[in-house]
Amino acid sequence: MKPEYKLCLLLLTIAVFTLIAKVETDPKKAELALHALDSVEIPVPVHTEAFKPGEFLKFSIDYGFVNAGWAEMEVLSIVEYKGRLTYNIQTKAGTNKTFSLIFPVEDRVVSLLDTEEFYSLRHEKHLSEGKYHADRWFTFDQENHRAISKGYDIETYPRVLDILAAFYYFRTLEFEPGDTFFLPNHTDGKNYPLRVAVLRREEVKVPAGTFQTIVVEPILKSPGLFEHKGNVYIWLTDDEKKMPVLMKTRIVIGSIDASLTEYRLE
Repeated sequence: MKPEYKLCLLLLTIAVFTLIAKVETDPKKAELALHALDSVEIPVPVHTEAFKPGEFLKFSIDYGFVNAGWAEMEVLSIVEYKGRLTYNIQTKAGTNKTFSLIFPVEDRVVSLLDTEEFYSLRHEKHLSEGKYHADRWFTFDQENHRAISKGYDIETYPRVLDILAAFYYFRTLEFEPGDTFFLPNHTDGKNYPLRVAVLRREEVKVPAGTFQTIVVEPILKSPGLFEHKGNVYIWLTDDEKKMPVLMKTRIVIGSIDASLTEYRLE
């Protein structure tokens, strides 16, 4: 498969916070990653109503002038999970008819985000990519700082987030260009700190309209822990909603864009 196709599929699969990185598996460095946030102040949610059930966002995934597929982000409902009320958040992504002939993708990712504490309780990935099909999940025991799945039960960060929940968490924060935040993340048996840099304000036009935005860059990188490859930029509305309207992944030639085509906030 051509590299640009693989990158399109990567963006489609993750749909948001597309982090192109090699995760360190060395035990000593894994231990360093676990304690990387020990002296870091984690930002506290401010705009706790930045999103609510009924919010629906749809994106077109494009490589230059070529449409590769689509992605959707939705806050489906509030559901009870292990005695806690949670936001049931779902992303779906798929290739269009042309790309499906080359390599069909139809993925769905689900996160349960606590409505009061804004930490993760459960994360699921349901993947269908060509001939590859998989259903993965992990849960969090927030009281005991454990990440649990079928193949592991390991220590993780206090108030840990999965990558999808981290995006929604970030939307609740107050920030200005020049700010940098660190968020505790866990994915598939590995812990890592997520650094988010707030870059600038910018007006941007997408199919859904013209928006005043603030641009952020999520970076999966920590000295000695991760090798960062490429850049990801996200344009969020410059208001209390912090709604994503554009995402770009820079590649060797050009970029892959996810542009908002339609939305419903409640």
